[in-house]
Amino acid sequence: MCGIAGIISKKSDTLANDLIEMLKQIPHRGTDATGIAVYEERNDIQIRVALTDSKYQKDLEEIVQRYGVVSNSKAYNGVGIFTFYEASLAMGSENIKPLNWDIDSHPQLCVHSLGQRIKVYKDQGSADDLKKCHKINVGTCSHGIGHVRLATESVEDVNAAHPFVSYLQPNLSIVHNGQFTNYFKIRRALESKGVRFTTNNDTEMATHFIAYQMKEKGHDLEGALNVALDAFDGIFTILAATEDQIGAVRDRLAFKPVLIYEAENGMVIYASEQIAIAPIVPDVYATEMDPGGVKIWSI
Repeated sequence: MCGIAGIISKKSDTLANDLIEMLKQIPHRGTDATGIAVYEERNDIQIRVALTDSKYQKDLEEIVQRYGVVSNSKAYNGVGIFTFYEASLAMGSENIKPLNWDIDSHPQLCVHSLGQRIKVYKDQGSADDLKKCHKINVGTCSHGIGHVRLATESVEDVNAAHPFVSYLQPNLSIVHNGQFTNYFKIRRALESKGVRFTTNNDTEMATHFIAYQMKEKGHDLEGALNVALDAFDGIFTILAATEDQIGAVRDRLAFKPVLIYEAENGMVIYASEQIAIAPIVPDVYATEMDPGGVKIWSI
């Protein structure tokens, strides 16, 4: 069991904190890891990377400096053993994918986010742990998604925490509650097409699959999620975000809930449970998404 959350709220200066507050309401759904992906109203390229040890920062910076000029960089210790690095990069957007590939080629480094607008914070522990340790610093945001994890199918590793991103579609992020029973089949099919994995988490498979449908097959987010609905076996609910949309997909058995509240002012809130919505908009009744559905909201 895991918990998911999401918010659309244009020009919000509190969106990251709002996501954290939502996730703090559902610790019973998992405290192995917590994460958020937010979309800031900015156009510069920013990067966040997890390092298994601070001694690998030099390796990381040597890779990054082959592609662009680094500014506003910082490194700090996470909740557990990992070190986190973030920076702004002056470089062309065409270099995002190769830079991501080169960083992930290093066995002690893992990209958590790299691109325009997107920024991902994730670590082991609770939402309180994430907020306290990472001192989340973001600007005005338009939307975001979040996750609390109960590790069941893969190791309890910060790189296996959600949200996941894909180098194939750098501004795509995904959170997921459930499991895919045909994980290995789809993973092998993607690997045969040259897609590379950094974890054994089934949500990484889902992220690369959806990104592949968008990048290589020409689908928009809605089309990619419809393909995923037909391709994935198991019980699952997915929230997927891009720089200008949030999409939700729920399998046809509908064991994994997602509640949605749409306010008159354009705010949209997503959560696994009603209690997670209360810190943002109290005393409202959210609607549960229908089984076997795909819904898209544009920002």
